[in-house]
Amino acid sequence: MNYMEQILNEQKDVINMIQHYNLDYIDKRNSGGALWVIGGIELTPTMLKLNELGFPFAFKIGGGRSSNYRDAWWYILSETLNEKKFEALEGAQPIYKETKCISNSVQRIDFTSSDNITPAKSSKSALAPEIIEKLTHVLSAHFVNGYRLNSPIELARLRSYATTLFGEELALPHEELIRHISACGTTYDDKVYVVSKETKKRIKELIEKYLSEGAQVIFFAEFYVKNENWLFGANVVAENMLIGILRRMFPRFSFTKTYFGHMHASVFDVLKGEILRVWGDNVLLNYSQIAERLRYIPMERIKFALSHNGDFIWNSAETFSHVSRIEITDEERQIIRETTVRECRERGYASITELPFGEIQERNYELSTSAIHNAIYRICLSDKFEKKGKIIAHKGNVFDALTIMKNYCRTIDKCSLTDLLTYEKELTGEVHRWIPMEAGNTVLVRIDANTYVADRYVQFDTETIDEAIELFVKGDYLPLKSFTTFGSFPDCGQTWNLFLLESYCRRFSRNFRFDTPSVNSRNAGAIIRITCGMNYTEIMTDAVANTNVPLKDNAVGKFLYENGYTGRSTAAKVNEIIDKAKAIRKRID
Repeated sequence: MNYMEQILNEQKDVINMIQHYNLDYIDKRNSGGALWVIGGIELTPTMLKLNELGFPFAFKIGGGRSSNYRDAWWYILSETLNEKKFEALEGAQPIYKETKCISNSVQRIDFTSSDNITPAKSSKSALAPEIIEKLTHVLSAHFVNGYRLNSPIELARLRSYATTLFGEELALPHEELIRHISACGTTYDDKVYVVSKETKKRIKELIEKYLSEGAQVIFFAEFYVKNENWLFGANVVAENMLIGILRRMFPRFSFTKTYFGHMHASVFDVLKGEILRVWGDNVLLNYSQIAERLRYIPMERIKFALSHNGDFIWNSAETFSHVSRIEITDEERQIIRETTVRECRERGYASITELPFGEIQERNYELSTSAIHNAIYRICLSDKFEKKGKIIAHKGNVFDALTIMKNYCRTIDKCSLTDLLTYEKELTGEVHRWIPMEAGNTVLVRIDANTYVADRYVQFDTETIDEAIELFVKGDYLPLKSFTTFGSFPDCGQTWNLFLLESYCRRFSRNFRFDTPSVNSRNAGAIIRITCGMNYTEIMTDAVANTNVPLKDNAVGKFLYENGYTGRSTAAKVNEIIDKAKAIRKRID
């Protein structure tokens, strides 16, 4: 074969390979131009593949006139590189591995790095399309689960099958045969899979149909899951393998780690845009309805977008509205804003339930009360105010739910603990048991496990009650649970019990106080003399030190719990208590 024949053969082979990989190309060689593959850096994996097969390309940002100044890859003849023609391509360079995107410069990929990628050598012969075609038949028939490139056993089997098919042994040396095998399909996880043209056509049709309906993006994971049954059977065995195929099939699309399509933005913005695109005129939509319209966006992504974007208004379980669907007049907005400003100025906060809604709720009858509240906040107040539960305050102001609850307790005569817990949830949108219990204990009198009353419903004879307590407390302190009888306590208008005794010592006693590791309904804590200067940890330490309980975590925790000092068998400061108790016992000994 003479010099020109070699060039012509190589030029023919490169076109075959470009078509094999479904690349978009422009061939201007007959008119004195170059061969360009249209696409950006996203084509790097494919161009690396072509380089391994003996067809090196150079990437040029902005391409050239032939590519209409789009990013493109220019083909370099592997054996007869014309230096003058190369220099005329305005800075195009061979590919190097380290990549840097510099304006008006070239993307470089170095094949001589430590990645063991063999650079194209002039000694390599061109690929033979007819051999690739026959090998593809062998792989399709006998290696349906993929051909393992680095397996000598697989190679021997392939040669045997090929001999049967060709009628003669393959004369290609090992390296050349591997090159031809690699060109037959898609390489994934060191295995070559033959993906048929019919499979690629079906993938393309599904994607083009979905995008033609107005969709802007497709998430790789969801597309693979929705089509996994037939994709896996068609040798597209993994999501990452599908991504590689998609990149070659749609070189002009934008690709990110999670999705591809017509948009290139943050996932958050993409999800918002796609959900709004399919929302239509609906006031309410649920997860399933949206997911049905966005077939190739994962359900968990849809849920995340709805719950983390304030423009989507939660209405009820799995159902949302959008601020654009809420009917509210400018006049109503102004009145709500003025009322909120006035309330916050007078008492530090405003309640969403007390704002003037006008006809908003009637006009938006499909929305729940909670959705109306959230929508009014989002539309009218979110720029200057913060909302927690039903309470609205200026941004930056300290939101003091405990103070608000104490003020609430001062306005009532009687309530249950359940009432206080419910009010706190409405107030903050969450449940913090210590807040309502602390408010009730500070302002009201707890007369049993679930009932609080105002002070006027109890008549405490302080002197007589303190004398009765003295009969039990012989030292500086005594666990509340040690009070097992109340025969010596005077009548106070309520039945004496541990809850009532705790309330008395918290607020009314002159000689005693009450302390506990945490607010609780288990009667855990101790009655302590006012003259005792120990804090509660020191009291627990003193109690442990003056017994013979073993100074071990479990033993000390059990002692404090069974004797009523704590409400749990595991004490938060048990190690500190043990260390200090050891020192006390040592001094006593």
